[in-house]
Amino acid sequence: MITLGKLTEQIFRLYNSGNPSADSQVTKQEINVLVGQSVNKLLKVEHMGVNIKSYNDMFPPHTMISTYTITNTGSGQSNNLDTYETSKSRALLPVHPISLPRNMGVWSVSPIGDGDQQYIPIQSGQYSLVNSQDVLQYLDNQVGYYVDGRHIIFTKDITASPFNVTSLKVRLLVVDATVLGPYDYVPLPADMEDMVIKDVLKTLSVMPEKEDVVIDNNKQA
Repeated sequence: MITLGKLTEQIFRLYNSGNPSADSQVTKQEINVLVGQSVNKLLKVEHMGVNIKSYNDMFPPHTMISTYTITNTGSGQSNNLDTYETSKSRALLPVHPISLPRNMGVWSVSPIGDGDQQYIPIQSGQYSLVNSQDVLQYLDNQVGYYVDGRHIIFTKDITASPFNVTSLKVRLLVVDATVLGPYDYVPLPADMEDMVIKDVLKTLSVMPEKEDVVIDNNKQA
């Protein structure tokens, strides 16, 4: 495992020893953001290209899962949970998760204090269809949810009785480098650290995508 500070320092030193132009200097804070973007991209490629395609494994790497708390602190807040369309409720996602099939980017949603009581995911765009066919009656007293943009929409108003939920635990498939400190470990497999460094340097245009090899047959004494 490597800390964000050490990974950023490595990239920063390699960047400065390259040939960056005077008007393209970057800060370590900017490199932190690039590291997060690179990690999410590589983990998605690994999950989609290796886990699902090769092994038909739908479970993501544990390094992709980040946990957030969403509370009803009032309208306009970035972690807002409130009533929606009278009979439903919605929560605003703190960050955008990785885009995966069947909205797997939102890995699980549950009330704080009861992680085993997870809400039932419904495919986005199919709520109206299942609602018109009375499929939701089979949920009994369970609550379903679907993702609509940056919001999680619940099939019932979980903020009202008998649920009275005030806080949610949301597990998203994303590596958010903006919340990591310099001494926090980057949730990344050890064999992918070198890939992140090269990918960020390529983004900064320090490393060429393909190295040009010139063979000079003219030998001089």
